[in-house]
Amino acid sequence: MGQVELDKIKELLKKENVDYKLIKHKRVHTAEESSKVRGIPLSQGVKSLILVTHEKKFVLCLVTGNREVRLKDLKAILNTKDIRLADSEDVLRITGCEVGSVHPFWDLYNEKIEILMDKHVLDNETIDCSAGTFVDSIEMKCEEFIRVLKPRIEEFTIEKL
Repeated sequence: MGQVELDKIKELLKKENVDYKLIKHKRVHTAEESSKVRGIPLSQGVKSLILVTHEKKFVLCLVTGNREVRLKDLKAILNTKDIRLADSEDVLRITGCEVGSVHPFWDLYNEKIEILMDKHVLDNETIDCSAGTFVDSIEMKCEEFIRVLKPRIEEFTIEKL
């Protein structure tokens, strides 16, 4: 876990010729904590959420820290009867990361899964995301983020109140 994932991410970003900044910070578990520690707006942080459909298909959803997933919208987008957050055991098995430290670099996951990115991530020139640990984050240009991840971009969130 942790350092292994971070090393894999650094290798991937180097291979993809991505200019990024690795940020070390105190241990955080939520988007709110991360935003505060990094000194960035909540809307600049991108959360990586693993969800599972009724058909047992895992999906990686990328959303900004100031927004919440609308499961109803995801069900329609994915044409599934039901969808929910994956349990912590499945998240660890699939990603090699604990819940709260999941990174968006799906190429490195144990299972290939679909990646959906909420369109509101595009509101940012620069994004910050987990680097696979609770104490490391990556800052990079949004256009590079999209180039590397090649996500399916849809709208499936609402702003948190």
